[in-house]
Amino acid sequence: MIIKRFTMHNFGIYAGTNTFEFNSYKPIVLIGGMNGRGKTTFLEAILLALYGPNSFAYSESNYKSYNQYLRSYVNRNDASQTCYVELEFEIDNEIKEKYLVRREWDSVSKRTNEVITVKKDYQESEFLSKNWAMFVENILPSALSSFFFFDGEKIANLAVDETNDQLKESIRSMLGISILDVLNNDLTRNIKKIGKENKTSEAAERVQKLREAKDSALQDLNKVDQEILKIEDKIAKDNDQLVTLHQKYIARGGDAAEQRQKTLDQRAKVNAEYASNEEQLMVLASGELPLALVRDLIMEIKLQAEDEHDEAILKQSLSQISVLFDEFKSTYTENADAGSKFIEYISRNVEDNVTEPLYQLSDLALFQTNSLAESKIEESLKVARATISSKRKLKRQLDEFDSYLSVDVNETELTEIYGKIKKAEQICIEDKVKLSALQQERTSINSRVISSTAEFNQAVEKYLSQAETQDETDRTIKYTNMAMHILDKYMIALQTRKTDVLGQTITECYKKLANKKNLIDTIVMDPMTLDLKYLSSQGKEVPKSSLSAGEKQLMVIAILWALAICSKKKLPVIIDTPLSRLDSLHRTALIKTYFPNASAQTIILSTDSEIDQSYYQMMVENVGDEFTLDYDELTKSTTIRRGYF
Repeated sequence: MIIKRFTMHNFGIYAGTNTFEFNSYKPIVLIGGMNGRGKTTFLEAILLALYGPNSFAYSESNYKSYNQYLRSYVNRNDASQTCYVELEFEIDNEIKEKYLVRREWDSVSKRTNEVITVKKDYQESEFLSKNWAMFVENILPSALSSFFFFDGEKIANLAVDETNDQLKESIRSMLGISILDVLNNDLTRNIKKIGKENKTSEAAERVQKLREAKDSALQDLNKVDQEILKIEDKIAKDNDQLVTLHQKYIARGGDAAEQRQKTLDQRAKVNAEYASNEEQLMVLASGELPLALVRDLIMEIKLQAEDEHDEAILKQSLSQISVLFDEFKSTYTENADAGSKFIEYISRNVEDNVTEPLYQLSDLALFQTNSLAESKIEESLKVARATISSKRKLKRQLDEFDSYLSVDVNETELTEIYGKIKKAEQICIEDKVKLSALQQERTSINSRVISSTAEFNQAVEKYLSQAETQDETDRTIKYTNMAMHILDKYMIALQTRKTDVLGQTITECYKKLANKKNLIDTIVMDPMTLDLKYLSSQGKEVPKSSLSAGEKQLMVIAILWALAICSKKKLPVIIDTPLSRLDSLHRTALIKTYFPNASAQTIILSTDSEIDQSYYQMMVENVGDEFTLDYDELTKSTTIRRGYF
């Protein structure tokens, strides 16, 4: 079975007509959407299209009637108040057959009438329209639908719990054992009826008493199982309440109150750095920094002073040369005339280029002017810029601290919420203690069931060996007990054979997904109770409590995968929020191993944080069709578009 097209019109959060068309041959379909954008609604709409009132989504809802359930999904923003879902799929039974089922209803009047229309190969079929519930049970029995269509958040709650009656009932249905329970109940009623009408032998009475003792033990076991389910549900609700209280505590400023002193210390440290920056700027302002305003003028002074300095040196040199020349003339008189002309030339050149002295700086003053113009002013500017930048950053931090410290915290309200948190935590502890006591009680009752069943079976065998067919009643009781005895053995043999195969398949699926492959070597299923046991390579039982939350979820997925394989049904798989409680290693195992092989068509409903860019790249080669659920805040409704986020 491959889904080709699915349409929702004004269904739940989906406004108008939204159609998903699946055209790709690749196995994975990605539908992305943030929380509250309609992913779970998509899954429930598929179930509604297929099963209507037999959908497990409806049976698990809080609605008292199917009509209320239908009316709850009519989008109120549409004036027509009409709604429909339409599912088109293809079945390949050597010859491809196409089916289209459409369910339509409205909320105009108080009475809601659902109209079902079914087409086969584009031709409307009156027979299928009237008998769709019977027909879809042959394709995908509703008891098995949870193996193919499931919510990743909900399957994590199964936690591989041996007391989960829903999972066990689905397994019995898949194994074809539930019909034997019906036969066994019919035979039991027949014996009770005969027992009321006729006196039985002493042996028969003993068998009946042992049967009643066994049935009583089974009832007690069922009762304690129900109590365990109730306390587990209460624990889940108490945990949700505790989470809500923690969120409320944080929202009212609980964290701010606890972090206040730490924040004050951090602010004092930052404020000290801020004050240090201000002092540094004042030091800079008292030094060379203000001269940056007249840096061009200082450069002119530097150049002018250098010229004046050069002229002074030249004049001194000229006077020294004149003295030396006079000494020269007294010794070399023949060259005195030429030297005199050279001295006159230098003197004229100095007089022509003379610069009027403005500053007459000393050598030290000139050195300081050069230092200012060439380095000190620039260095002061650099330090000032860095200090100002740091000061601005520190000012932003101070503003953030002040904003955080300005939060108005109601200490009285926080104290009240904190008291409620402690009370809720105590309730959770008490509930867990009750659960532990119930589980111990269950172990005791289960031992009683085993012993009473063994005693009953021995008595039946003894009775059957001694009973004589004296009259019709005795013969009926004898052969009924014989039939029930044979039926019990047949059921055990049948369950053993099928559960062995199922256990092997679960083991194979789990090993494909698990990271710690050496932790669990074999998974076996008890043919009587359908409880699962995990065995190490040494044959020792691995406690379920030793599994992490992610490993438990992987185990449940492995069970569902194995059940889908053993059912031999070639059906699509739809998974809502599959990765929310898994770490990166377990997510990688699902993405690389399970999603591409779960079915010929695997539709995954995910948020952008579950399957992000990196996980998308891991699976993109197997991804065909992609959709994103877009939510409009103005219309409070969702529409779809092609492409994953």
